[in-house]
Amino acid sequence: MTKSTPTLTTLAEVVSDIRKHLTPELQAEVANTKKGDLIEFHHSWGRHIRNRYNLWWNSAVLKDIGETHPDDASMVIIKAVWQQLRDSKV
Repeated sequence: MTKSTPTLTTLAEVVSDIRKHLTPELQAEVANTKKGDLIEFHHSWGRHIRNRYNLWWNSAVLKDIGETHPDDASMVIIKAVWQQLRDSKV
């Protein structure tokens, strides 16, 4: 993988982009996951998030999220997507 210029620089932008690309089935799966079980997504979906949004180099997103490590930042993103999906079910 090569270093590239990130185009999304905030948590809100990343969450919005992710939600646009989730199928209804994946939305339901994420929304129905217990908060404590979200860690199960770390190695699969979390890796995809870290790579797609260049979290290894995108210091603007890390700063907006308030984390310094991409692993931690991807979990914040997963939790934010999860929360929005659960809130939209109400």
